[in-house]
Amino acid sequence: MALLSVTDDTDEYGKQRYRIVSKRELMAMPTNITRSEFYEASRSGYKVSRIVRINSFLYKGERYILIDGKVYKVIKTYEVSHLLELTLEDTKLKEEEGWLA
Repeated sequence: MALLSVTDDTDEYGKQRYRIVSKRELMAMPTNITRSEFYEASRSGYKVSRIVRINSFLYKGERYILIDGKVYKVIKTYEVSHLLELTLEDTKLKEEEGWLA
């Protein structure tokens, strides 16, 4: 898993994209999505795809995460003791040569 720090930018063709500023590899523990989390998120217009837990001191506010080649958006964080639970939503973004497109 990798936490991605991104910034809004335009590529050489003038297309609006996200430039990857930093990519930090780390270990995460997947957890189950509860029924209540799934329905609460859908009421707010989100679709929960995954939930992972990391050590809370490792998180620096990144909004995107790369897991097994797939890019997810962080839609919620929740602190559980010394761990931080990240609720993730699937995106159609792909990592391409330092960009998310």
